[in-house]
Order: sequence, then C-alpha cells, then structure tokens
Amino acid sequence: MRSRNRNHFETINNLYFVTSTIVGFVRVFNDDLYNTFINTLRFYQMRGDYRLLCYTLMPNHFHLILKTGDTSTVSQCVGNIKRIMSKQITSYLILKHEADLLRLLNQRATEEPSSDCRIWKPRFDCMVIIKEDILKQKIEYCHWNPVRAGLVKEPVDWLYSSARNYAGQDMILLDVDNEWNCLN
Repeated sequence: MRSRNRNHFETINNLYFVTSTIVGFVRVFNDDLYNTFINTLRFYQMRGDYRLLCYTLMPNHFHLILKTGDTSTVSQCVGNIKRIMSKQITSYLILKHEADLLRLLNQRATEEPSSDCRIWKPRFDCMVIIKEDILKQKIEYCHWNPVRAGLVKEPVDWLYSSARNYAGQDMILLDVDNEWNCLN
C-alpha cells in the first residue's frame, strides 16, 4: 500500500504546495548549499519536470509551489530533488570535514520511520492548490517564512526565495512563473 494513500495526488499537470524538511530539523544549508539547491531546481525546471511558481529555501526545509509537467508526478519531482540534494549535501559535508554534522544527521535519521533516508525526512507535505486565493496565500506564506524565522526584515531581503521575482527586483537566482502563465 502506498504511503498516505498518495495516489489521489499523483495526477499530472496539477499545482502543488510542497514542503520537505531535513531530518531532526537540523540546519544544514549555507550559501554554498543554497546555490547548489537553486541549480538543482533549475535543472529539473529546464528539463520540463515542472513549472516553478514560487520557492523558499530555509536552513532546514524548503517550500515550493510547482505545476507538474506532462510526464512527471509530484512524487517524482520531489523525489528527484531530494535524492540529488542528499548526495550533494553529503558530498559537501565530507569535503568540508563536517563529521559532527554528518553524525548528527545520521543519528537523527535513525529516529525516522525510514532507514534509507539520512538527510531528509522520508515524507514530504503536499497540498493540491485549486483556488487562486489559496495560491496567493501560499505564496505569501513562503515569502514571509524567512521574516518569521528572524533571518531577514523583509521578504525581498532573503536571497533564496522568489520574493524578489514577485517584487520585480534584480538579483534573482532562479526564474519563476510569477505571472502564472502555466495556469492558462
């Protein structure tokens, strides 16, 4: 039986609000890993797995609003991102001699129900978005997340989100469909 009976959500071309978290809520991301994450999102975006409407990368989790492509389900999209980022995070921590952080992640992973996951919690939260007001609410939630966490004063101050895209500012790291053209 599939976990959480997710087959209800596995349709192609739906719009989703997705959240996934590092095991034990350990804060692993730094500028290098945020940029690696941005490149990973861009790769799958350019490949056509999804259209990205919004994103926010936080020290121990991420939020995405995406519309799956013609051949990808949300589980495939998120699974690909998490799988590649797991490898990238592990390689980076080994390269930087972060043995204590790797041990902490491994210890926290043993507290999870899945034994094969060492970086991410084995599941992700996913909500199908079918109304424009919910889409707006989730975009606002994503963009204000770094402010609520005390990382910045204003959403546009957080480099690792699409808040700058929506504000029409420069220094964006990743293009998003902030005009929602993919919904037409």
